[in-house]
Amino acid sequence: MLRQVAALLLLICMLLFGAGVTHALLGIRQHNTQLEQRNYEVPWSLMQLQLEMNRFFDAVRLLNAGVIEHDELMLRYDILWSRTPVLLSNQLKDTLSERPDLWLLIQQIEDRVRSVEPMVQALKPGDLNYRLLLAELAPYAEPLARTVTATMHSNVLFYAEYDKAYKSLSQELYVCTLGLGFCALLLLLMLWLELLSYRRRLLQDALTGLPNRFALQHRLGQLIGRRQPFSITLLELEDLDWLVQHFGYDTADQLQSAFARRLQACLLPHEHIALFERKCVVVAEGVLELAEVRAQLSRVRQALAAPEAIARHDFHPTPVIGVVLYPADADNMVDLLARGELALALCRQERLPYVIFDPSMLKEIERRQQLARDLPAALESDSLSLRFHPLADGEGRCAGFRLSLQWRHPHFGMITGPELGRLAEQYQLSEALLLWALNRCCELLPGWQALQSGLFVSLPLPPSLFRSSIRESLLAALKQHGLDGTSLVLELEEAQLEEELHLTQPLVRELRERGIRIMLANFGSGRSSWGQLTRLPLDWLQLDAALCNGIEREGEARRQFQALLALARLLALPVICCGVHREAEVQVIREQGQAPLLQGDVVSPPLGAIEVKDWLEARS
Repeated sequence: MLRQVAALLLLICMLLFGAGVTHALLGIRQHNTQLEQRNYEVPWSLMQLQLEMNRFFDAVRLLNAGVIEHDELMLRYDILWSRTPVLLSNQLKDTLSERPDLWLLIQQIEDRVRSVEPMVQALKPGDLNYRLLLAELAPYAEPLARTVTATMHSNVLFYAEYDKAYKSLSQELYVCTLGLGFCALLLLLMLWLELLSYRRRLLQDALTGLPNRFALQHRLGQLIGRRQPFSITLLELEDLDWLVQHFGYDTADQLQSAFARRLQACLLPHEHIALFERKCVVVAEGVLELAEVRAQLSRVRQALAAPEAIARHDFHPTPVIGVVLYPADADNMVDLLARGELALALCRQERLPYVIFDPSMLKEIERRQQLARDLPAALESDSLSLRFHPLADGEGRCAGFRLSLQWRHPHFGMITGPELGRLAEQYQLSEALLLWALNRCCELLPGWQALQSGLFVSLPLPPSLFRSSIRESLLAALKQHGLDGTSLVLELEEAQLEEELHLTQPLVRELRERGIRIMLANFGSGRSSWGQLTRLPLDWLQLDAALCNGIEREGEARRQFQALLALARLLALPVICCGVHREAEVQVIREQGQAPLLQGDVVSPPLGAIEVKDWLEARS
């Protein structure tokens, strides 16, 4: 704010000084124009007329005394006679028109000079007519002398006034020019300071004060140019998006700043930190060995271990960490950062303490890319295998099937359902995969429903398909095979509910209006709130297999299981228990007083498409 006020005042001063310079220059130009317009010929001609008149008087007296010849007198007369036409010429007429008295005097002198020409021609030495000749012209000598004196005095006053004004304007021009130059120097100084400040801002993150991406690239470029070994450690706050959604940007920014401060405080002299997008990047010069990297990571994790109190909450700034080494892993900046991001993504995905880049990760990327290229052809050729997991009630009656997919790739072997889902999400193939699976199920389901009515098939709905257009695609597939919406159940992951509730809620309502039911998969593994669960119209809560293992024994697993069932009762939602493999687990479930659907070995192992019909017939 202070800089803005100073800049405004400086601008005003520059405008004032600039106006002063302009005023002085215009004044000097105006006076120069007046000086140029000043006519010097009239005073000069008057002086010449006075001089020649006096010379003519002297010549008359000298002729009378016999000192000069008559020809010399005539010469003086001719010169005197030539002076008045100059003053009466058109060139000076405009100037003399402003002085009618002077114009009249000159005309009278001219007339009188012309009238005495016969007397001049007849004048002889000793002739008494010389007195008469002098008497004819002498009365005009005094008025002419006064006029010449007045004209010269006027010129003196004009030049004195001109010099005074010119001196004043010159002084004004000098002062204003100095002021304008001083302001210009101040402005250049301010611009230079602003340039330095802008350069600092350009190389510094506004939130954390850390060097930013440009500073990082500059440092990495220098290190690579010197071919000096170093390590790059990328650190990112775990679940930062979740923090923003639940606590707001202010809290997330404070935690990000605290995260950066702690990292900066634990660095050694050869380590440098910068901010790259939302990730902190630590560059450690001279690091070659993995032992040095692990020592650094241990120090960093210890510095971030303590909770951070923000807005009356204790937050644990848990880092996601990826490490890459120069020149072992890459020899240029682009590949280094890309491979560091790859290690960071793997750490986030697998929830590992940290990941140090390994060349095998590149092979995994190539493998995924090849799988993504081959998947559309596999869908067209129906190369994927469908595995159906029966869902049965406590009496053993089948209510429906959960679908999982498998793909036996000719080069990479068996691709499991979870990996297939992640692959489809990553390469924008989720819709094609979902509709292919639904169409295959719709071809089989009418035959199964003929054996047992009310059967449904359950498919996972990927996050990328949370849009209204998917509803029409699903309903069109059901209608094509003569099925209604009750034949389909869609599974939503609890993590999707946390992040995409504003997209999930409208879509779920639209689907349920058309009879399609919704199952919240892996309930208990995420952090969805009570409010989110009550706002979303669900039909089932599906407990993950990990939550049903070990419940046959007294302990934490059973207490957690009982707490989830109690929450389901409060929500008035039925439960599906997955991964139930032992009768003892079934017994514990029955003791809770609820009748959930069961899925696992106690019901049936996963069935192939051709096995389901026989299995249903055997159960009936």
